[in-house]
Amino acid sequence: MNYDYAKIAKEVIQAVGGSENIKSAAHCATRLRLIVADRSLADDEKVGEIDAVKGTFFTAGQYQIIFGTGHVNRVYEQIIQLGIAETTASEAKEAKMDGKNHLQKAIRTFGDVFVPVIPALVATGLFLGLKGALLNDNFLALFGMTNADIPQTFQVLVEVLSGTTFAFLPAIVCWSTFRVFGGSPVLGLILGLMLVNGSLPNAYSVADPSSGVTPLMLFGVIPIVGYQGSILPAFVAGVIGSKLEKKLRKTVPAVFDFMITPFLVLFIMLILSLLIIGPLLHALENVLLVIVEYALELPLGIGGLIVGFFWSIITLTGVHHIFNMLEISLLANTGFNPFNAILCMCGFSSAGVCLAISIKAKKKEIRAIGPSATVSALLGIGEPALFGVILRYGMKPFLLSCSINGIAGMIAMLLGMKGTGNGITTIPGMLLYIYSPSQLIMYVILALSVFICAFCLCWFFAVPPEVMETDTAVKKDAPKPAPAISFPNTLGAVAKGTFVPMEKIPDPTFSQGVLGVCCGIEPETGKVYAPMDGTISQLADTLHAIGIEAAGVELLIHVGIDTVAMKGDGFHSHIKEGQTVKKGDLLLTIDLEKIKAAGHPATIMVIVTNSDDLTSVEAVVSSNKLLPGDQLMCLKA
Repeated sequence: MNYDYAKIAKEVIQAVGGSENIKSAAHCATRLRLIVADRSLADDEKVGEIDAVKGTFFTAGQYQIIFGTGHVNRVYEQIIQLGIAETTASEAKEAKMDGKNHLQKAIRTFGDVFVPVIPALVATGLFLGLKGALLNDNFLALFGMTNADIPQTFQVLVEVLSGTTFAFLPAIVCWSTFRVFGGSPVLGLILGLMLVNGSLPNAYSVADPSSGVTPLMLFGVIPIVGYQGSILPAFVAGVIGSKLEKKLRKTVPAVFDFMITPFLVLFIMLILSLLIIGPLLHALENVLLVIVEYALELPLGIGGLIVGFFWSIITLTGVHHIFNMLEISLLANTGFNPFNAILCMCGFSSAGVCLAISIKAKKKEIRAIGPSATVSALLGIGEPALFGVILRYGMKPFLLSCSINGIAGMIAMLLGMKGTGNGITTIPGMLLYIYSPSQLIMYVILALSVFICAFCLCWFFAVPPEVMETDTAVKKDAPKPAPAISFPNTLGAVAKGTFVPMEKIPDPTFSQGVLGVCCGIEPETGKVYAPMDGTISQLADTLHAIGIEAAGVELLIHVGIDTVAMKGDGFHSHIKEGQTVKKGDLLLTIDLEKIKAAGHPATIMVIVTNSDDLTSVEAVVSSNKLLPGDQLMCLKA
């Protein structure tokens, strides 16, 4: 169908609030991206009625209008001719944080670091929950058993499943921090692994007085330990290390960069982490320990109020494992652990707040992460809920949770609640209270009250407005061309890598099939191949997107998410528009490290843009690991 692109451009400008509301414009292979001064002035319904528009949504500080390949570039050209400025890379980056204060920006950045870590934490939460429930002495005693009756092989497997993530958490955090701040993720991973190297005294062992393990003392003053389970040291090291790397890459001559920059980054950051960052946080641990010990001795449950309120804040620092020492000391001296009751109630509070946000939110990402993070919190691992949901979009739900924690902690102290062990909380933590019917009843009643109270208060007063913004594109039926008589039955994999199903692609335009049925590949090498015989119908100026047509099938190969901002840097084309290609021909060579350093996912999407015209378009792979040419999708007329 022929469109009047000049008319469409004028209608777009009018519908989004006029030229004075548009700061600048850019486009990728499928979407027109407008940075607007006031989002509320853009009329989604009016934009959706414009010819060729397939949908709209607002994300990353940009108002994005989906036109699809072959149309978006023509509309963009007309937009620019009407006097709208082109978006620069710095403007696009600033738009993501537009309207946010420094605290909000810091929270969002912290959340971005932890979102990729959440699945591992959730899985670990499930493993720890099962371990705490099934291998607890109180539970085993019901069957006349003890831990000594459990086969050692089984116990080792359980330890591997439940302990690995937290043992190497600094490595995961450091990797993700480098990724978010523009460093090389592999350097972050290596630096994080250095912080938990087996040659260093294990942090958990140091925190256990009975282990006999003590820190290494440099010059008799500076304590050196591993940072198993710690978050803040790895995060700080990641921020400084990524900035150092970027600085070195600009100053070290290119001929030496490959060798010198990684060496200096790892050497300098290890010294800083072990001699400065780590010891400072170790000193903070000791101060917190003294404060909490003093607080627990205060009358009228005030200690529970203080510890409960500040527990989530302490968790943010990643130094909470030091309180194992306090719990073990309490158990050794009295046989009971009142500190555990406070921590358990904090877990139920976090779970209630997380669930309220998850259910009420319209943002697809939160609805996907939230329920599993809630389950994890109910099984004793609160990090997914804290970092992935509660803290990610503002302070209100976090402060609400802290307040409920404080009140619940005070009530637990006033009731005299105390467990018979440590290391497990929330639902599995009930097993520490079955020694006394009254203790168990109080535990269940208080836990339910805290969970329900946290859920209701958050639902009505603290759900962040940002999670209520839908990121679902508003679809509009487009004219359908006549179906083809013959077409390729299968599409081959376009790269070597890992298969990514459509719903897991980290961009709503693709994951929701707005442009057509698709799937992705997480590439392991920088070569992109043709998935079928056909003609190159489109090659983006920025080289990140290629259109291929053949026998009634229209494909779009899109390399990376938001890689249009790279303006072709790191991309090399081996084809041109109008060229005929064969299945398996090399189309592009891409620099994966540059894409990752720029902060973009490198996922390669293969989209059948006219999938509505076909009877069936289905991703069919024999293995998640793909080689170029392996069967990727099956098409039927």
